[in-house]
Amino acid sequence: MARRSRVSVEAEDTELNMTPMLDVVFILLIFFIVTSVFIKTPGIEPVKPYAITADKLDPGIIVAISRDNEIWIDKMPYDISEIRPVILALRDENPKAGGIIQGDRESQAGIVMQVQILMTDLGIDTRVATQ
Repeated sequence: MARRSRVSVEAEDTELNMTPMLDVVFILLIFFIVTSVFIKTPGIEPVKPYAITADKLDPGIIVAISRDNEIWIDKMPYDISEIRPVILALRDENPKAGGIIQGDRESQAGIVMQVQILMTDLGIDTRVATQ
């Protein structure tokens, strides 16, 4: 009598360990968050006047003036008499920061000039944004 033998071969568990891959993904995520550049916005987007020549400046302080002559800094509206301490605080955060004034085409030139004179008096290199 012939005996049949059964040889059983157990299937190996082929499992992929995802832990090292998750570690790499989190390290990359942290790297990109830390090295990203944060863009500051004043809160409104005024229609800027046109210019033939324009210089680039890396702004640290952005002041926007709407067509209704409202002054916006960090998404908050201010009166002309209230902006000095706000700009001083922003200058103290980054002493080497330049300033950009985004005046709407319909805003009064006197308001833009008052803001520019104030920022210049505080020692901030100030430019008026154009298109």
